[in-house]
Amino acid sequence: MTTIWTSLSTVGGITTQEALERLWEAGVRSVELAIGVKPSADTVAVLQHYQSEGMQYRAHHTIVWAEHRPFNLAHNFDVDYFERLIDWMSEMRITAYSVHAGRAAIDQHRSAVYDRFLQHLSDLNRLCSQRGIRLAVETMYPDRLNPTQQYFLQNSIEVKQLLQDLPMIDLVIDLAHLHLWQTETIAQKLQLFELAADRLLEIHVSDNDGLRDLHTSITEATWWIPYIAQFPAEVPIVLESRMNHQTAVQIQHQLDTVSTLFHTGIEQP
Repeated sequence: MTTIWTSLSTVGGITTQEALERLWEAGVRSVELAIGVKPSADTVAVLQHYQSEGMQYRAHHTIVWAEHRPFNLAHNFDVDYFERLIDWMSEMRITAYSVHAGRAAIDQHRSAVYDRFLQHLSDLNRLCSQRGIRLAVETMYPDRLNPTQQYFLQNSIEVKQLLQDLPMIDLVIDLAHLHLWQTETIAQKLQLFELAADRLLEIHVSDNDGLRDLHTSITEATWWIPYIAQFPAEVPIVLESRMNHQTAVQIQHQLDTVSTLFHTGIEQP
């Protein structure tokens, strides 16, 4: 049965304490730590408390913990920071960590920047594997709001290339990001599931207008809903739709809706 996780970014703009209180009240027990919540001195203590009560964690990109440091793996790799972060994840029994593909200015020598990105991913994977943490990189998208800076993994060709270049690195498929891809057909997008196979760490879900990464709520018109039966049932789903101003009851309703979609869709022949 598919496990539904909730990204902490869905209730961003408040402290970790406030965010986890609301998610806990909504019945959430599986949380992916992520960007969006406000850093506070008690963040680690709060995470430890809810873990002791039964909450389990995954982690995604620039999480808020004792530190909060944005990074771009196409540019630099602060080994001291990542050693501290991965050590802490290990202490918290977090076994899954995903990161964004790096991004670079379009006037930079893209192949050289890509090589640096691969090296930094390899360095991060070495730290993760030493501590029993599975690392994956997320499919990204063409950024129309900032056309001078573009992500890697913004199309199927780049995803295939990375999986070939780094066979030890796994993949996160973000279905909302795929909605922003400009050259692939739906069939080509869905082929990523076959391409990743057992290297698929998790699937991120939300919605957008096809132009911007808005993290809006999933509706009947969301592009990937007719194809849920093609998704692997054993891969965790991470909900990333923003629910900042929703009550615990509203959050629970949205989670129930998403859970029903996946459990019904994947179980169908």
